[in-house]
Amino acid sequence: MKRTCLVIALLCVAGDFGGNSLAQTPDQNSTVKVRSEVDTPSPDDTKTLNTKSGPTAPSEVEALKRRIDDLERQNRSMLEMLAGVRAQLDAMNPDGNTRLSTSASQPTSNSQTNSPPNQAGAGNKNQPMTWSELISEGNKIKLYGFLRLDMIFDSQRPNNAQSILFITSPDPRVGTGNGNFTMHPCLTRLGIDWSGPQIAKLGDAKLSGKLETDFQNGGTESRQIIRIRHAYLRLDWKKFSILGGQTWDLVSPLFPTVNSDTLQWNAGNVGDRRPQFRVTYETQMGRGKFSLAGAIALTGAIDALDLDANGVRDGEESGRPQTQGRIGHSRPLGSKDRIMSFGISGQYGYLRTARVVLGRTDFRSQLVNIDFTLPVTGRLALKGEGWWGRNMSDVRGGAGQGINVATGREIRGRGGWGEINVKVSRYLSVNPGFSTDDPVNEDIPLGGRTDNSAFFIANRITPWGNFVIGIDYLRWRTSFKGFLRGNDNRLNLFLQYNF
Repeated sequence: MKRTCLVIALLCVAGDFGGNSLAQTPDQNSTVKVRSEVDTPSPDDTKTLNTKSGPTAPSEVEALKRRIDDLERQNRSMLEMLAGVRAQLDAMNPDGNTRLSTSASQPTSNSQTNSPPNQAGAGNKNQPMTWSELISEGNKIKLYGFLRLDMIFDSQRPNNAQSILFITSPDPRVGTGNGNFTMHPCLTRLGIDWSGPQIAKLGDAKLSGKLETDFQNGGTESRQIIRIRHAYLRLDWKKFSILGGQTWDLVSPLFPTVNSDTLQWNAGNVGDRRPQFRVTYETQMGRGKFSLAGAIALTGAIDALDLDANGVRDGEESGRPQTQGRIGHSRPLGSKDRIMSFGISGQYGYLRTARVVLGRTDFRSQLVNIDFTLPVTGRLALKGEGWWGRNMSDVRGGAGQGINVATGREIRGRGGWGEINVKVSRYLSVNPGFSTDDPVNEDIPLGGRTDNSAFFIANRITPWGNFVIGIDYLRWRTSFKGFLRGNDNRLNLFLQYNF
């Protein structure tokens, strides 16, 4: 509307200017002639003027001069007005679709020079940002994540109301029988997937990467601290891939549906996220796929064990990385959506202290894991893991206990988890299961955890599109050496919107 009004005003001014010009042309021509005659009179004209007897001739010349001056001032005012209109039109049309004619714009150079500079730059300031200004050429990004609220009820107090790992003892010597309630949005997640170009100098390797964060890193519910979940880059060839950064452990690649926060860690499920450098080989075997992967990783990324309390993690002080590996096979059963998989994975880590601790300076950590996924029908599937090892606190085993600081013994243990995935309808899935972490009792110190297990059922309701309602129930039990056992009925309700 504003642009239309300006154009109409411009046309009116141009019409008025044209009319004045036509009306002024005879007078201007005669004026020029009179001025030239006055400025440079010929002898005959001088003689004629000298012989005129009327006293009005000089006053007529002065009137004509004033008329000429008035007309020139009007012309300058109209030209300045046209220049202002043109500047406003250019500001509204930075691509140059609306322009004044060249004949009208040429005389306005002086007025454009004197116009405010922000008129010419107003269009550029309002231009939208383009993708080329956000990411470099050849790169693509994809945002994903979800918004989430959790509400949690416990009949017996866990070690942490939000990030549960075990149930505390109600023994009055060490604890209380009280329960608790909490709610939080800390699992709200935001991630970015990068897809980069192929690198010709590296055999046409495809470059990609991921950055994923949430807010379960401490603070308060109104002042959460951001946490990096994944941050890595990856190079892919036809059968090989290289990954560098922080992501899931190579050992124990599966996790249960229940407990989206701590994933039953220290209660039957092992494997967490840590910095690592990984190499993977995958190839087709008939209808299936065979994979072989190995990685070096940081020991102490989870438990930060420092037995000699010298401020240096014992895994770093060993001077060696942790090693992990996995052999796996997968193949479709019937349809492409039903994928059966089986794998064997392992982990081995080194720890060293600067001084003798309980007669030792060197310790070891190891884990062997078996994982499987079996889709029975389109609506029914089974999955789970089983494992055993020693000094597994850094990979979420041994009920969170690695070394007995009273004896120097590496705590041995075994455990696992399994669940049934039932797709009742397009709106509802039910996932019952069981998990357990069972350390060797003789390795556990007084007050330590001798068993940590739970029966659970995870319900997922999807009433519309990306909106999910979760209802998880866990009957959780933690046994202690020398103290009463903790029993908890835990109910976790959450709302989640995926994007």
